[in-house]
Order: sequence, then C-alpha cells, then structure tokens
Amino acid sequence: MRDVRSARSDLDSVQRELLSLKTILELLADDFADTTNLSLPDILNKQIIGIVTNCSEIVSSIEATLRKHESTKLSKAAQWVLTGKGDMAKLQSSLAAHKSALELALEMVNL
Repeated sequence: MRDVRSARSDLDSVQRELLSLKTILELLADDFADTTNLSLPDILNKQIIGIVTNCSEIVSSIEATLRKHESTKLSKAAQWVLTGKGDMAKLQSSLAAHKSALELALEMVNL
C-alpha cells in the first residue's frame, strides 16, 4: 500500500492507534507482573482478557484488509478508495474504542 498516497495517511492513523494501544498493554503487563499487591475482581480480569482478544482479532482484520488490497487486480488507488479506506476507518474506530476501555481498566488497576 506504499504506492497509494491516500492509504498512507489512513495507515498512519491506524499505526498511531496501535502504538497507543501497545503502550497501554505494556503498562497493564507491568501492573500484572507485580501480582503480590494486585488483587482484581474476576469480572475485571475477564473484561481485560476479552478486550485484548478483540484487539487481536482487529489486528488480524487489519492484516487481512491490507493483504486483500495488495493483491487487487483493479487500480490499487481506486480499490483503496472504494473499500479499503472505509474498512480501515471502521477497524481504527474499533481499536480506539478498545483502547479507551483498556485505559479505564488501567485506571481501575491503579486505584
């Protein structure tokens, strides 16, 4: 997708979202690494696991979308505008929602 100019800005947004999500996951991992002082309700643990699982599925969908648009027979730019841009925007929105949920979980862990 490097050769499709409009895709670059869309992918930059997704990349920023992924980097932000990575930071939150690293903070959560650090908090869970020291389990001696950490006791979370089971419901919170289950929610965090569910959110992380969903994030993994979204990342897989992003990869599949990119692969689909790399092998298109139509003009890559036209195909990206027709379907890729919208698909990626939905996936980015889903990542943002999950990131917000993980931020809330992180705040609860730190209470």
